[in-house]
Amino acid sequence: MTPLSAVPPPDEPERVVRSLAAVADDTAVDNETAHEPSTDPEALLLCALMWSAHTGGVSAEDLRITAIVTADDFDDVAYRRMFVVIAGLVTAGEPYDPASVTAAFMRSGSGGAKDAPLRRRLNEVITAGADGFTAVHYADIVLSQSYRRSYRTVATAIVHAAEELPEEF
Repeated sequence: MTPLSAVPPPDEPERVVRSLAAVADDTAVDNETAHEPSTDPEALLLCALMWSAHTGGVSAEDLRITAIVTADDFDDVAYRRMFVVIAGLVTAGEPYDPASVTAAFMRSGSGGAKDAPLRRRLNEVITAGADGFTAVHYADIVLSQSYRRSYRTVATAIVHAAEELPEEF
C-alpha cells in the first residue's frame, strides 16, 4: 500500500493560490481562471478516481483516499463539488466511473444552464489523462498543497488582524 504522506517531492512546483474570496464562494465555478486539467493535481486526482472504478469495484485505496481527503483540500470550487459527488459514490459502494459521476450530477439538478460550466469542467477532468493506478500519488499532492495553503490562510488572517483590528477590546 502506497502511503499518503502529503509531502511533495523537492522539485514539485506549487500552484498559484486564488483569492480567498473566490475560494470562500462554494457555489461559484470560476470560469476566468486559466487552468490546464492535464497538469493540475486536483483534476488528475478526480480523473484517476473515476478511471480506477474500472479496476474491479471500489478499491481499498479509493476508500482510503475518500476517507482522508476532504472537499476543503481542493482549491478549485468546481473540483470540490466533483470530489463530493465521487466520494459519496465511493462511500456508498456505487459505481463512480465518468458516466456514473455525470449521471449523479444530473440527478442532483446540475443539468440546467447554470451548471453548464461545471459539466464542461467535469468533461475536462474526465479526459485529463490520469489512470486509475495514480490516484494515491495525486491525493498526496492535493493534501500537500492543501497543507501549504492553510499556512497562507493563517498568515493572511494575521496580517489582516495586525492592520485592521482595534488595539483595545
